[in-house]
Amino acid sequence: MKKLSILSVIALSAVQVFAQMGARIDQFYLDRSSVIPAAITATDKGYVSLYYNKLFIDVPGSPQHTLFNAAMPLPKQNTAFGLFYMKENIAFSEMHNAYATYAYKIPLGNDVNVGLGVSAGVLAQNFDASKAVFYDDNDPKIIALLYSPPVVRADLRASFYVSSEKFYAGMVVSRLPKPRFDYSYYNYSASYDLQTQASWMVGYNAVIDDNFTLKPSFNFNMYNWDYLYYQGNLTADFQGKFWLGFGVNNLWQAGFNVGLKPQEDITCAYSYTVPDGVQRGLLGPMHEFTTTIGFGALGAGIAGNGNGLGGDGEGDGSNGGSGGGDDENGGKRRRGGDLNGQGVSPSERIRRDVTVKAFEDMERFGKGNDTSGITLPPIPKVKPEPGHYLVAGLHASEEKANKMIKDLYMKDVLAFKFYDPRNKSFYVYIKRYDSEKDANKGTFYFEVSVPNIWVREMQ
Repeated sequence: MKKLSILSVIALSAVQVFAQMGARIDQFYLDRSSVIPAAITATDKGYVSLYYNKLFIDVPGSPQHTLFNAAMPLPKQNTAFGLFYMKENIAFSEMHNAYATYAYKIPLGNDVNVGLGVSAGVLAQNFDASKAVFYDDNDPKIIALLYSPPVVRADLRASFYVSSEKFYAGMVVSRLPKPRFDYSYYNYSASYDLQTQASWMVGYNAVIDDNFTLKPSFNFNMYNWDYLYYQGNLTADFQGKFWLGFGVNNLWQAGFNVGLKPQEDITCAYSYTVPDGVQRGLLGPMHEFTTTIGFGALGAGIAGNGNGLGGDGEGDGSNGGSGGGDDENGGKRRRGGDLNGQGVSPSERIRRDVTVKAFEDMERFGKGNDTSGITLPPIPKVKPEPGHYLVAGLHASEEKANKMIKDLYMKDVLAFKFYDPRNKSFYVYIKRYDSEKDANKGTFYFEVSVPNIWVREMQ
């Protein structure tokens, strides 16, 4: 006979309870699509997010979660694809969740977009015998669980997400088929149906000044439309580079969270939460680590071989042009660059000094010069001229925007920048249009030289 630890006794019943309750992510607001899959339509840039947390660290075998989430938007098609995987561990039980998501974005105007998503995937549960402690080595009920093969069930999720510059809200319903898990060992059997899960998320960005933004957010979870669990967080964000927040849930478990953005397209964050009252000494705190890595940080640079912006070879599509035209020497220019369709090589470029304060300065400067002579002074942090902009990049710092402008210039793409006070970001654009129709035409002509461009409306 062997003594059974208290946690293992709890885990036998918690195998069902925790599988019903689902996972817990405290920093849900950092990657909303990890909770609401349709939120992958709210970004124009792909990314990967990673989460790891461990709850009640003073208890051996306490719950822990490992999560991977990837968003792959196609903004020009108003669609996005996502991949999601999460492993939930408690004592000797493991639950694996894997989904693929398709989402479609419906622009409503005034920077309001609606995303609709559907996810298909599998749930798989298995038990790790090496983590179990027995009353009796021959206990048939324990053996029935531990030595049963993994059980795999199909699952479906449906989600909805609406967002603007300052507000977002979404909902997801998971386990729509109510997957059933069955285990048997000789004359012993066990089974249960997973409850349907529903989650709601809502948040707001309250701009205080040019440096600080308050970001309250709330997440509500309901299991089988009965039990309700909710959590809230208030974050103070400084220039999008550093944030500090406070979170609490309806179980009165509270703590702080902190994060930073060490470079463009990369964020790192940590949260610390403690239980309430006497549970604090019995269970211990909860730790959660997360990072988000944009595809740009993984080496997805600006592809292309020049464009036909400016001059006689503009081809913006506003008058049905084909993107061709004559170069300065009278030769025929192909869409996307010089006579050979390529940018001028660095060895052939000459230095000319220019201070660029507007897009027109870049046009007068022309192509084929060395970027060392280009000076890009800071621009006023005010709204730009209303219109529809073909945007090639979004940056939190003006220095990054300046670098992208010069990188594009080396590919014979003329570009400039504007600042949006609403999200405190710098946009690099290659052309401005008066109408959305013309802007959409423009994406066709420029996408060869500048992939992943999108239309940004400024009012």
